[in-house]
This record gives sequence, C-alpha cells and structure tokens, in this order.
Amino acid sequence: QKLQMKQQFHSDFIALVSLLGENGLNKVYSAKTSKELSQKDIYATGLVLQRFLVAYRMKGAWTAEEWKYIEKDIKAAMKGSELLRSRWEQIREWYPKSEQKFLDEIFFDVISEKEKLEILRNRFVNESNSK
Repeated sequence: QKLQMKQQFHSDFIALVSLLGENGLNKVYSAKTSKELSQKDIYATGLVLQRFLVAYRMKGAWTAEEWKYIEKDIKAAMKGSELLRSRWEQIREWYPKSEQKFLDEIFFDVISEKEKLEILRNRFVNESNSK
C-alpha cells in the first residue's frame, strides 16, 4: 500500500508539472505575486503547495532517506520561488495548524530575518483585522 501511495504521489506531481508547462514553471521562479499569473497558474501553484502538504501527510510512507530528500526539494522550491512563498501566505489558513506549522518551518528556514518579521507582522495585523 505504501508503494502505491508513493507511485500515485509521484504520478500526480508529474501531471502537475505538465499542467504548469514550461511557461508556468518559469513563472513559478520569476513571478513575485499571483497578479502575474493566469488563473490556471494560480490554481496550479496552490496545488504545488498542496503536494508539499500531502507529502507531509504521507510522511510515514517514506523511508527516512526519502523524507530527507523530499524536505530538501520542498526547501529548494520555497527558497527559489518568491511566488510560492507569496501563495503560501494566501492559502495557509485553509490547512490544519499542524500542516501550517510544517510548511511555515520550511518557509521561515529559507527567508531572511527581515522577511520573517514582515510576514509575522502582516499575519498579526490580518488576524487582528479578521476578528
């Protein structure tokens, strides 16, 4: 069953990369906000982030070595894409706190202290305004 889960995960990710296409993949690493994306690309970037969280949910299916490489891949993607970091801020509230914590830890590991403070301030302001 674990093997089937892993195969499906990889198959879904390949389909997602195909959905983005070359132009979409370039945008993931060059765009700064979702305002620069088509609707399809906005949806697809949300799915990329969701795939990261699905990998986390499946953590028990991966070997320790596989998980280490998956985390490295997620960190590299988050570090290299301001867009993915921006999209995470847009959609993070859709996910349970444990999943937010997982991706936030990776997110905060790859950004500067100045960016961390700005994001935490924005989250605090947005949370205060929504109450």
